[in-house]
Parts: sequence; C-alpha cells; structure tokens
Amino acid sequence: MAELQNGEPPRRFMLDDENTFGQFTGTERWPIIVQNAVDDVEAAVASAAGPLAREQAGVIHRQLLSLKQEIMAKGPLRPFSQEEVQKADIPGSLNEYLERDPKHAGFSWGHSEWLYTEIYLYWRIHVLFALQSEWSHFDVFNKLKQSTFKASQHGVVELAHRYANLKPQLMQLAAQGADRSTLQVLFKEFVEISLWGNATDLSLLTNATLEDIKSIQGAKARQASEAKILVNDTDRALDQLLQESSGDQQVDFVLDNSGFELYADLMLAAFLLHTGLASKCVFHAKAIPYMVSDVMVKDLDVLIADLRDRQFFPCDSQEDAAAMDLFAADIDAFRNSNALTIESHPFWTTDLDYWHIDPVQGQHGGAEVHSTLAQSALVIFKGDLNYRKLTGDRTWPRTTPWGVAIGPLAHNGVTLLSLRTCKADVQVGLEPGVDERLSQLWERDHPGKGSWWSSSGKWAVICYSSGE
Repeated sequence: MAELQNGEPPRRFMLDDENTFGQFTGTERWPIIVQNAVDDVEAAVASAAGPLAREQAGVIHRQLLSLKQEIMAKGPLRPFSQEEVQKADIPGSLNEYLERDPKHAGFSWGHSEWLYTEIYLYWRIHVLFALQSEWSHFDVFNKLKQSTFKASQHGVVELAHRYANLKPQLMQLAAQGADRSTLQVLFKEFVEISLWGNATDLSLLTNATLEDIKSIQGAKARQASEAKILVNDTDRALDQLLQESSGDQQVDFVLDNSGFELYADLMLAAFLLHTGLASKCVFHAKAIPYMVSDVMVKDLDVLIADLRDRQFFPCDSQEDAAAMDLFAADIDAFRNSNALTIESHPFWTTDLDYWHIDPVQGQHGGAEVHSTLAQSALVIFKGDLNYRKLTGDRTWPRTTPWGVAIGPLAHNGVTLLSLRTCKADVQVGLEPGVDERLSQLWERDHPGKGSWWSSSGKWAVICYSSGE
C-alpha cells in the first residue's frame, strides 16, 4: 500500500474499526473515565463550602451520569450550544467538524473518528463544570493525578538522588566545555528518563556518577533499555542542539502527563539548562482538565509543593528529603530567572491535528503556535496523544516514513523530536518486518490482538524532523 493515494493521506482511525485499541477505548475505557468523574464529584461534595456548591454538584452529578449513558448507548454526537461555547470557551473547530460536511451527519459515540471524539469527550466533561459558578475552576482529575504521583515515591526519590549526584558534574561540564561523547551519553540518559516516565525500570543506581553512566555496566543498562526503542533519532536531536548552540537558544516541551512524567520532563529540562544546551525551556500545558492526567499550568506548582511536603512524600532519611528539596529549589531558581516557563494555548486542546501548525493554513491558533515554535531550537513533543496528532492518527502502513506521516511539519520550519511510548493503533517509521515480528510476539499471549503491541506501552519511538 502506498503512503499516499492520489496525493491524499489515508483516513483516520474510527471508533468502529474492528479489533482496534480505539474501539476498545470508546467501548470500555470512556464509561469508566466518566464514572470515575462521578465518584470524584461525590467525594468533593462532602467538603463543598455551601448549599449553592452542593446544589450545583448535584446538577453536574446527574449530567455526568447522563453522559455515561449516552456513551454506552452509542448516541449521536451533538454540537455544543451557543451558551456552552461562550461560557466554556469551546473551540470553534469542534462544532465546525460536525457541521461542515454532510458525511459527518450521524456521527455517534460508536461511529466517528477516534481522535476527534476523544477530545470532544473531555470538552463535554469540562463544560458541565464550566457552567456552574462554584465549580468552574474545579479539576475533576486532580485527585487521580495526585494519588498516582504519590504512588511513584520510589522513582521520585531515586531520580532526585541521581540528579543530586550528577549536578556538580553537569555544572563542571558547562564551565569547562564538554566533549561530544560525554554529552551524547548524558543526553541519551536524560532523554530516556523523559521518554519512559514512570513506565520504566530506572536503569542506573541511585548513587550513579558520570563515570558510572559511562561505564560498561551503564552502557549495558542503556542498551537493554534502547532495545525497546524501535526508532531512535536521539543523536540527530543532539546534533541539532550542538549545531545551533550559541549560548542563547530555546527548547520547547509540548507536555503530556502530570505527576511523574512531568517530573521526568523537568529532569531533562534541568540537564539542558545546566549544560548550556538550552538557555531557556518553555513548557506548553493544557488549559482545561484533559485526557485525565495531562499537565495544566497549575500542576507544576502542585508538583513542586509535593516534593517539599513530607506528609505527601514521607522520607526514610534526611538524604532523601535533601535530594528532593534540592531539585525543587533548582526548578524554582530556573523559574525565577525565567529560564523555565510554563504556559498554555487554546490550540493544544482543539481536535485539530498538528498539520494545522502552519504559518498559512493554521486555523484556530495553529498559525500563532507555529510562529512560537519556529523560533525554538528544538520542540519536544511528549507522549502518545501528541504522536497521534503529529501523524494525524491515520491508518498509515507502519513502514510509512516519519517525514511522510507528519505532512507539512516535515518542511515548515519547526524542528521537532517526538518522545512516545506506544499506546495507540497508529505507528509509522518501522523497518520492514518489525511490525510482523512484534505482532507475532504479542499474539502468543494475546490471541487475536497481535497488532495491539503498538498500544501496550512496552515499546517506544524517538522521532526527529529538522523541519527543512
């Protein structure tokens, strides 16, 4: 199958594509997500300040249950009302999608594009809170974000120690000027920390030094981890940063999950800033509670407070507390000096794929986002949803070249690196035979679902584009 047929890309994944992870998501996962929101509203009502808050919570509660039934019954997707659009800042693209083309008439929770409908779902949830004055700023997913981060304490402490031990050497490298081979080893290490987040068994000892990382043991640990990375353009990204390095260059992060993954992203940002590979890091977060665990601007402040809170993270030793406090203090220092900033833009929560990050045809903020990202030495897109949006969540053959699957982004001036653990049906850039081999491997323990290896989170890709 050719990558493009008659000059057109393939269609997007649909919710009723048989035996796909998207179909499973729409049928099994979404009702659970909404029910969890119902449960969290019930828990929040107990601490509601007054009768109006409790009354409004009852309205939200009933509406969430109705939404759950709507999903389970595979009811039609309705446009957002004028009141909803105005009061909740609903992106215009959501209604435009449903209304612009007759073939979209009749789209339902069981028959529609997976990417569009997933984003539509989170706006349907958000609007229920936005319309109630006492709940308009409530993050219904915050309880889950916090509990998940708290459960990651072992990894948090381990990474904090690693950072504390490496920081003096990173500072020395910056002062003396590191050779490329040393930077290459460290860059790969910190990129993989950011890539895997809390999905990985961290490879190095907590007392790791630069010598440990460069040792045979460290090399073997990295090699074992890298075996799961099916496409690895890390060196190309480092070459870009070294080539562009002038003492004044920016690296942008389009974020994914809060909690441990955000913590790992901060580790990568701190490495870039300490070594001078970046003079500034800009984090791009979501403007609304989104995809359950996605980062909002306020979540960075929450994370730093959690690192310092000995009730949230009780420590077995003063060394553990000191390591976490050191990292929290360094992130605060970076923020105070404007070397690290976090912001949000409405574009990141539209249904539009990233082919709309375009200087000419970028609608609903896409052109504005392009003008920002085009100034960056490197834009790091984190996680699975960003990968889906980069590739349009289309039914590409899995050997489709990365530069084809990202469309205009391959040549419109945005230099990007996608760090993605594979958790969806779309997958591109593989060498011939890799998909077949992994499908056979996954099929052994998952009969009838061999192709779902790409949705398992067990493998990853690191994909680079110069944007030229």
